[in-house]
Amino acid sequence: MTSPLFWMLAACSVLSDGGGVPPAEAATPSIAKVHTKEVTSKPYHIDKKYASMRGPYGFDGVTLLDTEKTELLWITGYRTTVVHAETGEAMSQEWMCHANLDFDATEYYDRFPTAPPISGRLFTLSQGQQDIQFPAGFGIPVTSDLPITLATQVLNLNIDAVDLDVRHKVEIDFVRDAEVTGDMIPLFQGAVEGFKALADARYYGFDDGEVDPDKHGPGCSVGQAAIAGDNDVDGEGQQFTAHWLVPPGREVNRTNVTRFLNLPYDTTAHYIAVHLHPFAESLVLKDLTTGEVVFDADVVNSKNRIGLDRVEYFSSKDGLKLYKDHQYELVSVYDNPTEENHDSMAVMYLYMHDKRFEKPAVVTQNP
Repeated sequence: MTSPLFWMLAACSVLSDGGGVPPAEAATPSIAKVHTKEVTSKPYHIDKKYASMRGPYGFDGVTLLDTEKTELLWITGYRTTVVHAETGEAMSQEWMCHANLDFDATEYYDRFPTAPPISGRLFTLSQGQQDIQFPAGFGIPVTSDLPITLATQVLNLNIDAVDLDVRHKVEIDFVRDAEVTGDMIPLFQGAVEGFKALADARYYGFDDGEVDPDKHGPGCSVGQAAIAGDNDVDGEGQQFTAHWLVPPGREVNRTNVTRFLNLPYDTTAHYIAVHLHPFAESLVLKDLTTGEVVFDADVVNSKNRIGLDRVEYFSSKDGLKLYKDHQYELVSVYDNPTEENHDSMAVMYLYMHDKRFEKPAVVTQNP
């Protein structure tokens, strides 16, 4: 199975920075109203234990705003809650696997041809973080006619005997550009992902001749895929997996993610969300060129059950600096206290300033 991040490597060619894009430190625009689109999934019946990515799931098409004329919109927030299927009462997040919001990258480039390399993933929410809210004045630009897909899934890691029907209630905050005075700061999402090698390979996307261990670090550890056949073959024919098994004990895994990040220019990250599985301790993005830590996300695991209570995120109007010509490494730490293998992932979603954004030729209507 090819990871969605693979498509970032084949994205559009690098262009120069745009001249008309407001700087990230620009004054916060005046927004008349923040709109919220609510989507409730179909019921999911939980009747046994489900590991990550094994529970009931479903898809919904999303239209943020139904208009006769296409409008420019800005997504500013995203959240989900697992609720009782009948009463709508909020339930424990232990039933939550993930809630992904996606679009087709080709469709997006048709509307925003100067967009940086993207994977088609807007958001992923999972245990430990159920709410994303960008700094005031920042948003992801989309058009009202862009097809968007919501994918939701549940899981059950703890209870053998259960008979429960739940839903995902998802809310998407957005702003109509026609209702903004001033300029929104455009963001794009770039994801970096931890990998485990399934053979002797150590560096995803690099052949042996390109790798200087002193510069790139030790590389991915060798491991086992969490689901048979769940592997990714890089351009060099090497096999890796982004969904691997952590054996009992402590594990530190390192992945050079420079090519995944695929920066077209120096920029700043203004929001970072993290996706991890239970027994994770931390996820670190490190600048190998300077030796500095860009972001270190700590994790709070649940007590008396398997799960995550909190995963640290980053939000800032000033942002964190990222450089096109630097090397970056993702370091995940898991500590499995059980006597069994457990599945794991390690993804960091960075929402960065799109410095060459151009408004699409759409007709906006002023309400």
